[in-house]
Amino acid sequence: MLLTGRNTAPLSDHEIKRVANVFLGLDRNVNVRYEENSRTVFRVSFDEQTGIEYGEIVFGPDIYPGGNIIDPNSAVTVDAAAAHELTHFYRWKDKAALQGESFEHIDEALTSLEAVCRYGGHLNETDKLRLVCDATQRLQLFIRGQNREAPQAAEVRPAEGNQASA
Repeated sequence: MLLTGRNTAPLSDHEIKRVANVFLGLDRNVNVRYEENSRTVFRVSFDEQTGIEYGEIVFGPDIYPGGNIIDPNSAVTVDAAAAHELTHFYRWKDKAALQGESFEHIDEALTSLEAVCRYGGHLNETDKLRLVCDATQRLQLFIRGQNREAPQAAEVRPAEGNQASA
């Protein structure tokens, strides 16, 4: 899943075809489709006719980078974003995806790092670096979330009458 700060402008037919070709060039084994008003995401769907779960990637306008130069995720290119989403498929297929909202940032970080390994031969050095920066950001977001959830240590004061005398 891509973070906010990415492209929001509608895609032209040419841009949609370009993205589809990027996915096909990286991996022909994963279902990929465009949804105009969707966020780019890997998801598990269920075929009611066959009773089988399947993974698919739905991409929207946010597959393209945004203008936020400070946020590493918003600078991830189409190629790197496609590699990341494809890696979600394989992490799900291999039962390596971390489940639960509390592990979302860790799973995203691991996915970006694994995308570098899995598709590194198809990505340029800048794309690989951007995926590593994305992973670093995700880990920082996870740590910040943990710090917010951790109870604050109460200040310990000796009870009245129990103070040691000097």
